[in-house]
Amino acid sequence: MSKSNYNISMTKKILLTAFEPFAGRKKNPALEVMAGLKPGTFTGCRLFREKLPVSGREVGPALNRLLLKIKPDYLVSLGLAAGEAALRVERFGLNILDYGIKDNKGWLPGGKKIKADGPAAYFVNTDPLELAAAARKAGVPAYVSNHAGAYVCNTLIYEAMHAIAESGFNTKFAFIHLPLTTEMAVLEKPGRALPPSLPLAALVKAVEAAIKEIK
Repeated sequence: MSKSNYNISMTKKILLTAFEPFAGRKKNPALEVMAGLKPGTFTGCRLFREKLPVSGREVGPALNRLLLKIKPDYLVSLGLAAGEAALRVERFGLNILDYGIKDNKGWLPGGKKIKADGPAAYFVNTDPLELAAAARKAGVPAYVSNHAGAYVCNTLIYEAMHAIAESGFNTKFAFIHLPLTTEMAVLEKPGRALPPSLPLAALVKAVEAAIKEIK
């Protein structure tokens, strides 16, 4: 086997996803962090970066297409949790659609299941404690969350683990909720309490550290 073929066959594939802006904001820190993670960041790995829709009906099929096309070894998804003061590494996704606000397609489900015959919840197949510890070691506050909410981020977690379980993929999956960036927080409307935030550069560094901790 030639050296070039050997390198291709041994390269791990990382699929990194981030949600588009939603809830009236023009930016999403998930997209900005994803853009800050360059293809050469992870030695021995090939990085794929994809934007996902904030749509409960579309996010599952969109992710499934990416999994079938890329067949990643690692899937890391980023989302926004405005109001958080730290990175939040999610532990599981619930089989529930109970949105507090409409998604970007105007859909507002109230208590439906994601999968009618699916399990009540899926645990992610990575170790959130290790990822959160890696982010803290990089100098950014982070903790493990037992509740990703019931909005599209939770839908994605459930759909991702359902696809992995049903398809037999060996993909390792992690979901990380991000606070607002400080750069975004200063643009919030004056005269209102500003939400917690962290600098974009710090979030990029923390997510990079967390991804490198996945086994």
